[in-house]
Amino acid sequence: MGSTKKILAVGCILVLGMFACNLPSQTPGTPTPESDIAATATVFVLTVTAQNSQPVATQLPSSTTFPTDTPTITPTFTPTVPMVKVSVDTNCRAGPGVVYDRVGGLLAGEEAVVVGKFSASNYWIVNNPDSSGTCWLWGQYANVSGNTAGLPEYTAPPTPTPTNTPTPTKPNAPDSLTPNKICTPAGTYFNYQFVLQWDDSANNEDGYRVYFNGGLVATLPANAIIYPHAAGTFPAGVPITYEVEAFNATGTSAKKSIIVSCP
Repeated sequence: MGSTKKILAVGCILVLGMFACNLPSQTPGTPTPESDIAATATVFVLTVTAQNSQPVATQLPSSTTFPTDTPTITPTFTPTVPMVKVSVDTNCRAGPGVVYDRVGGLLAGEEAVVVGKFSASNYWIVNNPDSSGTCWLWGQYANVSGNTAGLPEYTAPPTPTPTNTPTPTKPNAPDSLTPNKICTPAGTYFNYQFVLQWDDSANNEDGYRVYFNGGLVATLPANAIIYPHAAGTFPAGVPITYEVEAFNATGTSAKKSIIVSCP
């Protein structure tokens, strides 16, 4: 308000000065230039007064920041006892390797408590899920959870003493070779068909071989005792020969043979 009063005072002084210095000297009724100057000064004073009387805008804060809630962190539970789970069915043995006896096993998805480790061959020692005591589990398909840092390192037990393996021998020859005839007339000929049967007298064979007139016609698996065969069309009474033998890695048995004909 003090500035406004000063401006008004200065304006008034200027107006009075103009009137004092420019007394009327012209004829009445003629407008003088001084009147325009006075009007301009008056407008100036009013304009300045209006500008200074405008309310001053109060600046508002641009934004207010509010504190946000801190999310609660849920601690991850770590089991105190190490556990193992396998992805496929896995044997559990008496030691780290296939030379040790199988004493248990874990099915896919089954769990067991881990009590030790054998880092040299990637084995875990676990409580045997199938019986009392512990067994050795290969870590190839194992997923272990929990803290394993404190698990003791185990020492591999002595390997089992191999048992005496009997010397392989040739298998026994089959017994009681019998042909069951199926003789079908075909004009003056016959269709020769036979179902061969025998007794399995061997207990160590890998399989059997069947021969027709000296040529090999079939190789059968172990414990086979029957074989059907269509020999072909022959005149009546033409003899044909069948032979059967057992075999394994050591060799073959003696051949059991039989001669047959139709009708």
